[in-house]
Amino acid sequence: MHRILPGAAALLVGALPARADQPQPAPSIGVKRGADDRRSASPDEHAKAEGHWDPDHVEKSERKTAARRATPSRSELRRKSETRADGTTRTEEERSEVKETARGEVKNESKVVSETQRNAQGGTTTIREVTRSHDEPGSDKDRKSRTKETIVRDASGKVVSDQKTSE
Repeated sequence: MHRILPGAAALLVGALPARADQPQPAPSIGVKRGADDRRSASPDEHAKAEGHWDPDHVEKSERKTAARRATPSRSELRRKSETRADGTTRTEEERSEVKETARGEVKNESKVVSETQRNAQGGTTTIREVTRSHDEPGSDKDRKSRTKETIVRDASGKVVSDQKTSE
């Protein structure tokens, strides 16, 4: 019993709150720990090493590529569709895009003309002409292409023949 009383007294004294005039020990801060021992470390441990304190710092996910900012462009789209009395449908679509680069203006143009008419089998015949051009100043990447495609479908919508020619 003599041994139990001093042990119980020590526990009671240790459980008492500290006085306000006594200085509290500072919480320990570790390299991979948070602000104190009870708080876990921040998931962004690279913050100090990567210079996040810098006012000009931008996260990688927030950056835009310089090419996107430096290339203003203009684009146009024109569509024209008409249905004639005999059931023939003609659709024209013209697209043009101009990008400004250091060498000059890069032009991409395309024109699609599609004409659909009824055929003798009760299906449709579609003739599609596609013209594309790419003009880049000071480059050998300039190209022009012309494609003509004829698709014949039967009354149930199945493709009977598909012919494609390129120039």
